[in-house]
Amino acid sequence: MPAAPLPPDEPARLAALARYGVLDTPPEEAFDRLARLAAHVLEVPVAGVALVDGSRQWEKASFGRPRGEVPRAEAPGAWAVLGTEVLVVPDARQDPRLAGHPGVRSGQVVLYAAAPLLTPDGHAIGALSVTDDRMRPFGPGQAETLRLLAAVVMDELELRRRTRELVRARDHARTLRELAELLNEPLGPQELARRALTLLHARMPLDWSALLHLTPGGPAVLSDHAGERGAAFGLILRERLALEDGPLWAALVGQDRVFLDDYTAAAERCPYLLAAGLRSATWLHLGGTREGQAVLLLARLGRAAAWTPEERALLEAAARSVGTALERVGYVWSLERAAQTDPLTGLGNRRALDEALDEAERRRAGTGLGYALGVVDLDGMKHVNDERGHASGDDLLREFAGQLAAPGVAAYRLGGDEYALLHLRPASPEAAVRVLVDLVAAAERHVRARGYPAGASLGVATVPGDAPDATTALRAADARMYARKRERRAARMHP
Repeated sequence: MPAAPLPPDEPARLAALARYGVLDTPPEEAFDRLARLAAHVLEVPVAGVALVDGSRQWEKASFGRPRGEVPRAEAPGAWAVLGTEVLVVPDARQDPRLAGHPGVRSGQVVLYAAAPLLTPDGHAIGALSVTDDRMRPFGPGQAETLRLLAAVVMDELELRRRTRELVRARDHARTLRELAELLNEPLGPQELARRALTLLHARMPLDWSALLHLTPGGPAVLSDHAGERGAAFGLILRERLALEDGPLWAALVGQDRVFLDDYTAAAERCPYLLAAGLRSATWLHLGGTREGQAVLLLARLGRAAAWTPEERALLEAAARSVGTALERVGYVWSLERAAQTDPLTGLGNRRALDEALDEAERRRAGTGLGYALGVVDLDGMKHVNDERGHASGDDLLREFAGQLAAPGVAAYRLGGDEYALLHLRPASPEAAVRVLVDLVAAAERHVRARGYPAGASLGVATVPGDAPDATTALRAADARMYARKRERRAARMHP
């Protein structure tokens, strides 16, 4: 039995079939009733409603035999979808197209007649067929009856498609409203991305999605969401995204908006994604953020599933909403960062220290972990300003600030020539004091080596060792700093 050739509109035909979403669905009385009606009206023992996809013929309904599927190469329906007219084969045993079919060879199929299921735009996605185990007349009137019944089958399919689209449109409208509501919530980028991806997964079939940042240092996954089949795929994609010079990176960077329905197009450039189960994907650029270019990436695995026009419209609208939200978040964060940053040194300011101390207290309440707080005052700042000018004094402040960096230590400028140091991960209170003392001593040596006649006085208090809370620790550290300052002044006066 020769395999039927592919229709000239095969890609569009398969896309049309996918839009009905009927493949592999359970039996439904409406289609079973039409199969029974066809068998009864045309006085044949067997009738069925079958859909032909890229690899098989699958029956939605059957009367007179169990529902089933056969490979497309052996499917009579593969011949029926080649045209728009009813296919009538009075004796399949004598027809080279069907003679090798198992049902024909067994004698169960002699008469075969099939009316193509034609979509409104003319694509044949399957057939309503009838068979008999004997030769019998099947004239134009019967062929017309079969054609009309096939049209009723298509009406039923269209009704279900339009109903699904109405439901989907309602769900999409609700999704857009919920995405718009995210704009009014004080969410950071990661939480915003997580909630947006969760919404999209709830409204359409997705197996993996992510919000990516394409930064000069390489791509990063800001947030991702995996369905039941998507976890392993996500791991592979994360691994490949780390290869900045690879074809996947080039595609994401080079094309702003892509809806990939023909997954075989990715086979040559990214075969590992095909092997991981990718069948359709899309990515949409959302615009720039302070971390880099933001990209929404979504993937479907398993069977091919084209992106419907409604899904494309929803995703493009979602991309605009998420992009706007990220832009707003970035703007708010830049304002907050400016409000907590000392403009001269780039260190955190007093407001930033207060928030860091509040967070340290919350952390201690939850974990019992203490911290150390240091207060630093530059000695000799007035002399530099008087002798060299305030511009040189500003340079001194910046030079000193630039040296206040160590693992686990955050530095802040309190104003004038005072700084604060917060050590959040000390091995012990004694170790924290040593770290801060060594850090300030190194910063003092640095500015002296740059020609500034300046020193630094440090006071340290640990919580809970020296003080019960942040406020008390700040006072204690400040008092110790002034005591140290007096000691240094006395040493200079009485060498």
